[in-house]
Amino acid sequence: MKRLALQLAASLLLLTAGALRGEDSLSGDFSKPAEITKRLDAARADLEKLPADADPELRERMEQFAATCQFHLASLDVLAKARAERDKAAEAKRLWNGLTEPPPHSILLLDEVREDQAALEGSRRAGEAQLRIFTSQLEGLRDRLDGHQQAERRAQEEAESAATPEDRAAAERTVEAERVASRITAEEIGRQNIRMESQQAELDMIASRLEIAGLRLGALQGKTTFTRQDLDGIQARIARERTEASAALAATVKSRQTPDPLIAWRTEFLELEKEFWDARFAATTGGMDRKAAIASLTGFKTRVDDWAEIAQLRLASGSSAATAIDATRLREATAQVGVMQRRIGFALADLEAGHFQLPLLDTITGRLRAIWDAELYLAEETEVIDGKKLTTYRAITLGKLARLALILTVGWLLLRFLSRRLKALLARKPRIGPDTAELAGKWFFGIGLALLVIYGLNTVRIPFTIFAFLGGALAIGLGFGTQTMLKNFISGVILIFERPFKVGDQVEIDGVTGKIRSIGLRASVIDHGNGIDTLIPNSNLLENQVTNWTLTTSHLRHSVVVAVDHGSPTREVAHRLLAVAAEHGLVLDSPEPEVRFEEMSDKALHFRLLYWFDLKRVGRDSLASDLRFMVSKSLAEAGITLAGETPLRVEFAAPLPPDGTLPASGGKPGSSAG
Repeated sequence: MKRLALQLAASLLLLTAGALRGEDSLSGDFSKPAEITKRLDAARADLEKLPADADPELRERMEQFAATCQFHLASLDVLAKARAERDKAAEAKRLWNGLTEPPPHSILLLDEVREDQAALEGSRRAGEAQLRIFTSQLEGLRDRLDGHQQAERRAQEEAESAATPEDRAAAERTVEAERVASRITAEEIGRQNIRMESQQAELDMIASRLEIAGLRLGALQGKTTFTRQDLDGIQARIARERTEASAALAATVKSRQTPDPLIAWRTEFLELEKEFWDARFAATTGGMDRKAAIASLTGFKTRVDDWAEIAQLRLASGSSAATAIDATRLREATAQVGVMQRRIGFALADLEAGHFQLPLLDTITGRLRAIWDAELYLAEETEVIDGKKLTTYRAITLGKLARLALILTVGWLLLRFLSRRLKALLARKPRIGPDTAELAGKWFFGIGLALLVIYGLNTVRIPFTIFAFLGGALAIGLGFGTQTMLKNFISGVILIFERPFKVGDQVEIDGVTGKIRSIGLRASVIDHGNGIDTLIPNSNLLENQVTNWTLTTSHLRHSVVVAVDHGSPTREVAHRLLAVAAEHGLVLDSPEPEVRFEEMSDKALHFRLLYWFDLKRVGRDSLASDLRFMVSKSLAEAGITLAGETPLRVEFAAPLPPDGTLPASGGKPGSSAG
């Protein structure tokens, strides 16, 4: 039974190994993804076919082979990406045609290029070391493959010369195990070759980038400058980081009762960095003697080298001081110290090479910039951090004021253009009236102007506390002065939302009658229709009694009073009045005109013609005038006399006697009267 079991195990090994190797255990292409995938799929299929009680060593080797194939496929993806990056860098080198910006260039750009060059040099050295390691590993894999093949041949010879079936089965099992091991090693050799190709492609990419960095560095040499704006940006960044570090240090002290040593170190190092940039700016712009500048920067280099040595020792030794600080944060701090070391080295190299010999034009420019950056006023600014007030000062310079004026001017012109465009766009909408469009344009301009002022102050870094110098008395005066304006402004807001009036409405207020031409933020304009406009504050429209003739509709009722003599036919008068109203095309048919016999006085009979009209189509007074003309003509044609129009009495008399005496009868002279 034991011999039979050994024979079955040997047969299973032969079947599995044969499936792995095909006819030749080292056949196949190790650089094509399809071939590698084919071997990986075959290995996974054979693993699924293994019985549960199969030899654990065989299962382990087959799983190892499948994993090696998987890694082999992944290395092909890495190779493809490395080649793409290499080709991209080579194309960028081929297309590089100089710097896009004209000189002079910022010294910060020069430092950036040198930093990139240093980083690329480090990557190149690391890549070359990695390539040497891969080469050594490849030699080891080849030696291992030779060893497996030799072991396979020895086991084959032992199987052929075995005396017992048990020895033969054991030897054959060794043969197949060595063949699987050879296959695994061959796959690893193929993967190692691809890794070496990837590493070489990465080195080629680094070489192209180094050439570009060298070209950029050559284009920048002697054409760089260190401006006040560059220094302000650096100092602002340092101040921001110092504020954050101080707040973090205060928080750690408050919570742990023990200062964080790394944060405390950070605040001290930021102060050192600030001093370095000030010294470098003075040395670059001629504010410091060259020899004194070199001595100063050399002192900074010594101090920063000490910082770097301390950080490296703490990282390397693993002392209690280092373990108390997060290792990642300590490495980041060490990297920052390394950057500062390189920057100091750049500054010393520039000074020793004399790259910043400023010509006369640059000197004049520097003087003008000094005037431009002259501080006119220091504004105090207070911040509350962790319950504590921190006071800083912002300088108000001539340059900031000029930039603010430019921003406000350009913004004002742009806002005026946009508000007009908005008003025109809204006016074309059928559901939006001209009053709404006018208000929208004014509100857009007003709100935009307020935001523009805030944006301008923030852009030029002028704090709002600059207005504190106006003083309390002036602020009180402005408060009283703007009280009425604010009152009218709020009234305008209420008018916009409630809309009791709108542009085009006919209103009557305080004896003033006219049409609303516009509703502004402070006052509204009333058009009298005779070329005279009246400005009425918005608060008056809310506080006083106002009659709006067109609040809900533009259809109004008006009347014309007619007085005729006694004895006139009343029904005929009424008929004539209604006919006149019906004849006029601007009198509305609905509601129908109406005639009322209102009064019978001693002198006349009084009639009133009541009619409706559309105020949007015709004016009240002009329509009433037309109707009076038509009524007068119609009544005259009917022989009806208006009251007060008594006919002139004419009498005919005989001539007097020669003596001038009247007749004795005392009657009226003449025979007839008319």
